[in-house]
Amino acid sequence: MLTPTYLIRYLPPQTEIETVPVLKALVEANKALAELKGRATTIPNQGILTKPSLSMKS
Repeated sequence: MLTPTYLIRYLPPQTEIETVPVLKALVEANKALAELKGRATTIPNQGILTKPSLSMKS
């Protein structure tokens, strides 16, 4: 029988993840996503952003 080479950690993590720096970064990320969503709506054909990257996969 195979022995695992890694340990599966239990969820939720035992450390505090809702710290002040994490929450501040979350707010900044949320603002950036909202701005991106607003600008993406101005592009007539939004598919041109994703189709080239999908065709590059081998």
